Amino acid sequence: MNKKVLFITPSMSKGGAETQLIKVALFLKSLDYEILIISLKHINEFDIKYEKEGIPVLFLNNWNLNPIANSRLLYQTIKAFKPDTVIAFMFIAIVFARLLKSLLKFRLISSIRIAVLTRKWYLPFIVTSGLDDAIVYNSKASKQNFENRRFIDKKGIVINNGITIPVLTSQANCGMPGGKFVWVCIAHFRWNKDYNTLFKAIAKLKGMNFRVDIIGEYNNQNNPFPVIKELKIEEYVNILGFKHNTASYLENADAFLLSSFSEGMPNALLEAMSYSKPVVVTDIECNNEVLNASGCGYLFEQKNEHDLAAKMVDMMNMSLEERNTLGENGRDYIQKNFAEDGVMNSWLKLINQYSENQEVIK
Repeated sequence: MNKKVLFITPSMSKGGAETQLIKVALFLKSLDYEILIISLKHINEFDIKYEKEGIPVLFLNNWNLNPIANSRLLYQTIKAFKPDTVIAFMFIAIVFARLLKSLLKFRLISSIRIAVLTRKWYLPFIVTSGLDDAIVYNSKASKQNFENRRFIDKKGIVINNGITIPVLTSQANCGMPGGKFVWVCIAHFRWNKDYNTLFKAIAKLKGMNFRVDIIGEYNNQNNPFPVIKELKIEEYVNILGFKHNTASYLENADAFLLSSFSEGMPNALLEAMSYSKPVVVTDIECNNEVLNASGCGYLFEQKNEHDLAAKMVDMMNMSLEERNTLGENGRDYIQKNFAEDGVMNSWLKLINQYSENQEVIK
């Protein structure tokens, strides 16, 4: 009989956590596990035909309008599916899964994807703590912070984000002496990505020969063009919008840039490193962990456009050979610690461990 694994997620937004969830679900499906995903919000940003892939997704409706119906559907769906293991990604899903476990008695693996316990989830997360069977972090920084502050009552393990290691078809950094220096930034236009700091830094570098290609989704609420026009940096910023495939942009860039002041473990950074790109990123816990271990670029003080501009200048003033060395450092680190095969096998080992002797949901 095939093992059944149920995933619970806040939504199917196109973020790092959700991307990893899908990778794990598809991997388990390839091994003939029966998979079901429950999305607590009716948000789907992935261009995936879930049923065709064998990983059906149940999207719940607006909770403000349907709290009782959603609760009943959530309970009945899990009871009918009879999962051997439930995996909850991120705080709200963890809280829901813990409460449901108290009723349905399944094995629960909770996956924490960020180093900071946000204020709005602090009380429900602490009150329900202790109902998890296992805790998974995606960074050492998250594990250390949660265990040192005793947000969790048991020791967890770190399973890194799984990254597909690309086969490079060109030089690690392809910039030519005297040519335009091309940065690539991959991040949706959301509050934590702090594009205002990036744009202000770019404005300080007017007159230098560079361009920043930005790949990310935006809408009327987070339209970047008024700020770009106000700072008069149109010739330095190339807004590309959302792209399903970023490989060519990463491969042809000289360096990677990310100005976020809050992240879990950014897939965009890890992917840039896998393409041998030197990086300039914010000095926050997850980035600090990766860059200090790999030596692949520069950290700058968060929300500090002066420091960001200075680090960008330092990177652009490097020789091609120096940047290539940084890029090779990053790629080597990703290959050793984030390669997808090893990461998926770590998940498989954990899931099998907690699927043994599973109590039957009655």
